[in-house]
Amino acid sequence: MARQMLVSLGLGLAMSFAWPSICGATSAALPLSFVTESFPPYTYAQGGQAAGPMVEVLHEVCAQLKRECQVELLPWRRALRSAERGEVDGILAFVDLPSRRKLFYISAPVIDARYMFFARAGQEFNYQGPNSLVGHKVGVYGPSGASLILADLTQGLDVETVLEPDNPTVLRKLLAGRYGEQGLVLLNESMALLLMRGEGFGGLQAAGTAKSFGYSFGLSLQRVSRNDRQAFDAALTDLCRKGRIADLLKHHGLPASACRTASTKPAIGLARGPRP
Repeated sequence: MARQMLVSLGLGLAMSFAWPSICGATSAALPLSFVTESFPPYTYAQGGQAAGPMVEVLHEVCAQLKRECQVELLPWRRALRSAERGEVDGILAFVDLPSRRKLFYISAPVIDARYMFFARAGQEFNYQGPNSLVGHKVGVYGPSGASLILADLTQGLDVETVLEPDNPTVLRKLLAGRYGEQGLVLLNESMALLLMRGEGFGGLQAAGTAKSFGYSFGLSLQRVSRNDRQAFDAALTDLCRKGRIADLLKHHGLPASACRTASTKPAIGLARGPRP
């Protein structure tokens, strides 16, 4: 009888230790932590909290997963460093680049966007491929997705690039002629147009599209399990197919990306083909 009681007690203790790992009860109770920067119109501060369309989509995904998600606004360099070190679970808004896949699982895209070259009004320049940049000085905010794309486009070419601390500085220097008479800048189109309207950056003109892409969520490979990454992408895809993401973005005047899973979308850029 005593032996049976000891066996039963041992089995009970074994099950009690196995239960959290089998059911994921411990990990499911923890909130997911994300970082981002103030990057209107995609993310920004509102009432002391992170807001904007990318944040709204994230909270919809987390609600579907029945997980609490926290988003902290930081300067971009600090946010990226924190995410790369695995100090948080994820980062937004994130551009899918091959170099980033070493540290991040990058979700299906959420918002379609474009990187565009801008020049001063009246300047005779129209982007016709990387070779058309030869002899120009190009300003860009970085480190960022835009600066990585510009580095790829200009690799091996006689193009001087200047890394700036923020996008308003890029536009101010272009207008002031700091990049020379034939100076150019590379920026996100929607953000650039917002700055032009809100901060009075007149006297500029669009000079051609460098890259079309989508903004995604980057999930830390160090912190987020494979099952949780798949669940996140499944929830995101489900919201997309139901039209919920398009409805959210419509209020911000931004285009939703086509519904697809992360595994079916290629990373943008850095493959190098023949130059025109």
